[in-house]
Amino acid sequence: MKVWDMHCDTLAELRYAQQAGKPKSFLHNDLMMDLERMKQGDYLLQCMACFVHLEPEREKSPLLACLEEIDIFYRLLEQYPDDLMQVCTAADIQTLLTSGKRGMMLTVEEGGACLDSLGALRDLYRLGVRMMTLTWNFKNGLAEPNIVPGTDDMWPRPANTTGGLTEKGLEFVEEMQRLHMLVDVSHLSDAGIWDILRVAKRPFVASHSNARACCPHVRNLTDEMLTAMGEKGCLIGLNYCASFLDTNPDRSQVRSRITDMARHARYIMDKAGEDCLALGSDFDGIDGDLEIAGAQDMPKLAEGLKKEGIPERVVEKIFYGNAVRFFSENL
Repeated sequence: MKVWDMHCDTLAELRYAQQAGKPKSFLHNDLMMDLERMKQGDYLLQCMACFVHLEPEREKSPLLACLEEIDIFYRLLEQYPDDLMQVCTAADIQTLLTSGKRGMMLTVEEGGACLDSLGALRDLYRLGVRMMTLTWNFKNGLAEPNIVPGTDDMWPRPANTTGGLTEKGLEFVEEMQRLHMLVDVSHLSDAGIWDILRVAKRPFVASHSNARACCPHVRNLTDEMLTAMGEKGCLIGLNYCASFLDTNPDRSQVRSRITDMARHARYIMDKAGEDCLALGSDFDGIDGDLEIAGAQDMPKLAEGLKKEGIPERVVEKIFYGNAVRFFSENL
């Protein structure tokens, strides 16, 4: 079954390896995502996120880090032209469907990479970026997140219901919608998500988030958010991270299992509708006890969801059908 995955952090891992003087091949490596694994998983398209860390001791410049990951993205396309193609438009999607290649879409995880510059945002769009989270886990000039690095990841913990979008963040949302660059609310505070639901004129995404009622982690979406996003025609990518799936109160023992993924999937579709759910693995951004441990395991996930009672027709929509339709309508 074809796969369209809305989020992975492989570009960042490739960059870190390059900086350490131990570059990794994208043909085959020890990460969760490479070309061989994509073929084994029957991938149609992978959204490749430029993940940016805002701590100064980690990065000299967030924008430079983003640009270096974009450079890696384009070098992969140049290195494997017979296997990979870039997707930026609805027309590209139609070409992809008959090409036999694997699609790659450039995205950004951390709006702070733009340094509050609308010009930088437009330049990222010109470079091919088609989706961006407004935050990662740091407060920036655009908005606040629900989680701050270094704090206890235990749940339940209070969500950020007061720190929403700044005036600059609202400007960014307006410009992203004008450009048809998709606004991604994963990692954003509860207040920020409600701000976007209030002002957005176009559908948006939560590229890698689950249902908070099924696991009370603040990175997950509340019932009210799921319902509102469904009504707005948004798209939600099911995240494979154990911390967002498993309800084991001992957070050192959480596991990522297909049974829990199916539980979240059914719940999200019950609240938002079956047209609203897609995949957002977070490969190369997650670790731990994972039943789906890499791109090669996607056939196992498809069979597992069907065994859990989700009809094959619906599994196909989750795996690629909803994403093909949504991105075709909104790019």
